[in-house]
Amino acid sequence: MIIRPYELYIAFRFLVKGRFQTLLIFGGVAMGVAVQFFLNSLIGGLQVSLVERTVGTSPHIIMLPREAYPTSILAESGQILDYRKAPVVSDREILQWEQYLEWLKKQSGLKAICPVASGQGFIERNGISVAVAIKGVDPAQGAVIYKFNKNLSSGQALLSGESVIVGLNVAEKFQLQPGDRLFIRNDRGSGAFFTVSGIIDLGSAPANSIVFMSLERGQKFLSLTGINMIEVQILDVFKAEKLASAWRNEFSRVNIESWQERNRELLTALRSQSTSSNLIQFFILFSISLGIASVLGISAIQKSRQLGILKAIGVDNRGAARIFLIQGLTIGLSGSLTGIIVGYALSIFFTEVLGAATFDLKLEAANFIVPAILAVVISSLASLSPARKAARLTPIEVIRYG
Repeated sequence: MIIRPYELYIAFRFLVKGRFQTLLIFGGVAMGVAVQFFLNSLIGGLQVSLVERTVGTSPHIIMLPREAYPTSILAESGQILDYRKAPVVSDREILQWEQYLEWLKKQSGLKAICPVASGQGFIERNGISVAVAIKGVDPAQGAVIYKFNKNLSSGQALLSGESVIVGLNVAEKFQLQPGDRLFIRNDRGSGAFFTVSGIIDLGSAPANSIVFMSLERGQKFLSLTGINMIEVQILDVFKAEKLASAWRNEFSRVNIESWQERNRELLTALRSQSTSSNLIQFFILFSISLGIASVLGISAIQKSRQLGILKAIGVDNRGAARIFLIQGLTIGLSGSLTGIIVGYALSIFFTEVLGAATFDLKLEAANFIVPAILAVVISSLASLSPARKAARLTPIEVIRYG
């Protein structure tokens, strides 16, 4: 489409003469883009924050022993074969865990791979006994998954020998400080004394009812030959289920779970947020398109005399249509640029001045590029109807009805 200079001049002239109408459409496009940019940044940042708080200091994929399966204690006749035989059998450990660990180390996209010896324990102090989760972890890999250095409230992230890191809830309940000694009993009745090297805050009460120790000490304390869990963190948390599904096809003797499986309610909430945001943005764009189409349509009627004169002196139908298409495109572009600036200023004001958000807004390029492109496209499409009216207008109709 070749645009002639006079078409540009006339289009801009009509916009300038429109004044209030032009400002109305321009403001509508700018505010629409600004609101879309702000919503995308707000909801995107909220979702990232929710996911980070949920799985930021926990594994994204867990490899576990086989699930429990029932065994029959009855003969075909219905008689009991062995009443001492447990009706449910489950694997407590992953014995050949080193092979799984070597295989995982060859996979791409993984952030940390941590073998874990986990179980239940009881802290006994001053006549009080409280149940806690026990986790024996590889010190280096555990530090990555649970962010020891970042989440440490006091002390040092030291896991060696009899040194342990305790959760904040445990420390507060027993008034523990780094260097204190405490007695922990395992679920089989035996126990040992440990020294608190650090206190960690993982962000929630259940997570903070935990005691970390080294993997070797955890195996010995829980009477494990192997391990009972391999925890994995990946670079892209939203690919966890896809990776877990692929790994299930590789291994049949272990159970593999992703964080999405364990947090279905969170995923439902995130999808609901995204759907609500998309609906709001759709109605914003729909309102913008109606406003542009109606105002430019009225402009086409108001400018019918000028269009009739232009056609009488040689302007063709395409030229008349392009005048309104140029107006729509100009409003879309200028309104989008202004909307991006307003949206960015609104986001900064919301977070920095008001301090209303407890999380960082997701100020990514896609959050303002997509709304801007949509606004330009919709502005151009909305100008098609008045452009057709202008193209169909003839000088005779103007003289007869004008």
